[in-house]
Amino acid sequence: MKFSVCKRFMCSAPILVAVLCATASAARVPDSEWPLIGRDAEQHHYAALNAINDKNVDRLGLLWSAEIPTRDGLVGVPLVMDGVVYQSGAMSRIYANDVRTGKSLWTFDPQVRPRAGQIVSYWGGRVNRGLALWEDRVIVGTGDCRLVAIDRHKGTKIWDVQACDSSLGYTITGAPRVGGGKIFIGNANADTGANRGYADAYDGRTGKLLWRFYTVPGDPAKGFESEALANAAKTWGKDYWKRSGGGSVWDAITFDSKLNQVYIGTDGASPASPEDRGAGAGDELYTTSIIALDAESGKYLWHFQTTPHDGWNYDATMHIMVSELAINGSRHRVVMEAPKNGFFYVLDARSGKLLTVNNFVPVTWASSVDLATGRPRVRPEAEWWHRSSPTEIVPSVLGAHGWQPMSFSELTHLVYIPTSEQPMTLTRGTGTEAVGGADASLYIARGSSQFKGGLVAYDPVKAQVVWRHDVGFPQNGGVLSTAGNLVFQGTSDGFFRAYEASGGRPLWQFQADGGFYAAPITIQVDGRQVVLIPSGSGTASSVFTYSRMGGMTRGPSRLLAFALDGQAHLPPAAPHSPLMSKPLLPRPDPAIAEKGKDAYYSSGCELCHGFDAIGPEGGSIPDLRKSQAFASDQLAAIVIGGMRAEKGMPSFAGKVTPEQLNQIRAYVAEQAWNAYSQKNAP
Repeated sequence: MKFSVCKRFMCSAPILVAVLCATASAARVPDSEWPLIGRDAEQHHYAALNAINDKNVDRLGLLWSAEIPTRDGLVGVPLVMDGVVYQSGAMSRIYANDVRTGKSLWTFDPQVRPRAGQIVSYWGGRVNRGLALWEDRVIVGTGDCRLVAIDRHKGTKIWDVQACDSSLGYTITGAPRVGGGKIFIGNANADTGANRGYADAYDGRTGKLLWRFYTVPGDPAKGFESEALANAAKTWGKDYWKRSGGGSVWDAITFDSKLNQVYIGTDGASPASPEDRGAGAGDELYTTSIIALDAESGKYLWHFQTTPHDGWNYDATMHIMVSELAINGSRHRVVMEAPKNGFFYVLDARSGKLLTVNNFVPVTWASSVDLATGRPRVRPEAEWWHRSSPTEIVPSVLGAHGWQPMSFSELTHLVYIPTSEQPMTLTRGTGTEAVGGADASLYIARGSSQFKGGLVAYDPVKAQVVWRHDVGFPQNGGVLSTAGNLVFQGTSDGFFRAYEASGGRPLWQFQADGGFYAAPITIQVDGRQVVLIPSGSGTASSVFTYSRMGGMTRGPSRLLAFALDGQAHLPPAAPHSPLMSKPLLPRPDPAIAEKGKDAYYSSGCELCHGFDAIGPEGGSIPDLRKSQAFASDQLAAIVIGGMRAEKGMPSFAGKVTPEQLNQIRAYVAEQAWNAYSQKNAP
């Protein structure tokens, strides 16, 4: 409605228009609501509430908990409007609960359905990072590439559009973003390099596609969509369109209401090894970049590339926030991001010029970033694709900062970043590639000083770390800061904690019996400040390596609400045994198991069932090492025949032969026996 008011008076009253539009874009979010992922268009994940503060947070207690009927974890930020909290879950389902009591109001299932042979859609269907609210509707992106709008009062569908083609390897895992009457959405391809990344804008009322911006150039013979892509093509290697792809906008999209710009973040080029992407390649634009677009037309405005010619999977698709900062005596509207590569970037929002930069965790792939050019000073020894021996790199392919939101406190003017410190070794691929052209080995030793998650307070003006805390294992939850001089974060081992925002002192914690990956929010309910956070580990929060990161607390999916002097108690969680039972299959021939390892990775089994066949626990995807079906004579009917396609297991007919399936069975059996003999948890 605000968009319509501004447009209506465009010709007749330009002065009135300026006032109305400025008022609409800067409208204050009521304390009782959290309508956008970051609360408002700035995406600060900050609330100006201080009833819960650093002096009384030790009185914080559970107010209520609500069981969410899904076996897979909740990772998206909850949104609140008109007394209802909206939460997304696996298979792109939406759950609406009463914010006062947690009572379920309705559930919407967009009916994500398997499509034969499309691995990405099964993985994508189980990873949903959140929703958007716009006027009277809730919008969700689905694993099978749709954008769906639902009446937020009734839980019924309003419109449903196809935003990408899952048959081409696309899927949607990120949350839609809204602004100026538009819905913005990107997509993912699981680093396959099978296609080009792009971002779309849709009309919020009708679902009509308004514009599309491709992030990397296509086949020159077909022409380029814009001058920006024609220029980008000059930075790619020979015949790049035949072998390379990338630039997915799989999460980060931020609408700048003051400049009417949209900022998108892109992932790297594929395949992972630069040597496999074509001779003569340069920066390979616009991969690993922050790109500014005109919100009305989708026209390219500027870009900043964080990792040119990326060979380490250092995506720039992490949370993008905007703010106003005084730097070197001048006031700037800025864009801020902490991408995977370990450096924190502050850019001028109007030009893309780099204003400040520094590393926020230890890094070894580059010594620093040149402030004048914005280019990293890459260490020659980090370019593993030129070396025959293994190369140790920090950060790992999982990144120094993942998709989990960071927070900018308007009280302390610090940015709080959930970090991951985990070295990896990279060697040139041998046929069982983990990241497309490279073998990646992650350091996962428990108790290692090189394997830890952190919470870092960073000063974006001075470009320096102010304080940091080790918080256990890598890959933890997003962050919330408040005017009560507090920072909240949940961790993968089930702790929900509060810290003093200014100095970093730990002040409070709660064990929730379920891992955290989402960021918490806080609102005012009937005059009382309440903190909300979703919990629960499982498939949606442990796809790929998450299940083997160690320390993950398995628990049911829940929404948790906290308030001062809350007296509620969590229902007891089901017991979990960390020990592996005796495998169902006998020990296999090692030679057959080794062939099965090649077949396992070449078929993409690790996308859902985990690296080294160490599968996620507690979710809807089984750990194959413990699966009775995998050990039964029905295996061929399931994997090749598609017996369980409607449950999310695609048919691999034409992709896996019966001989290869037996080899994969042997490999999984070998992994089961290894775990059993070590008496270790997955």
